[in-house]
Amino acid sequence: MAIAGCASSSNNSVGREQYPNLITLQQPQDQPHITSKVYVDSVKQITASERPALLISGTLPDACTNLENVTHSISENKLSVKITAWRNPDMMCAQVLSPFSFIYEGLTEKELSARSSVIINGTEFTY
Repeated sequence: MAIAGCASSSNNSVGREQYPNLITLQQPQDQPHITSKVYVDSVKQITASERPALLISGTLPDACTNLENVTHSISENKLSVKITAWRNPDMMCAQVLSPFSFIYEGLTEKELSARSSVIINGTEFTY
């Protein structure tokens, strides 16, 4: 007689591999670069590395665009996030929207729990 079992521990933290099109920040370094657009479609509060975070999903104007920086500020109790992107103008790249997801872990639990919406590059999203 053989007995087999499986134990699992579940918590709210989900592995990064679950998010499609997950990208990281990339600096232009010595490459020629110009500012590029970022189109945000949705924002969701998640747990990453056992801390609260925002999963920001959207599209970039082409596959040559990279996220450069993500910062946040709180003014008059409103949470604002600014996302900047860049691309190399010398690279040939089809002008096809490229989906992306980015996990922003720069907020504290208190900053996230005190509000249910965020303004990203001027557009308000509820999470």
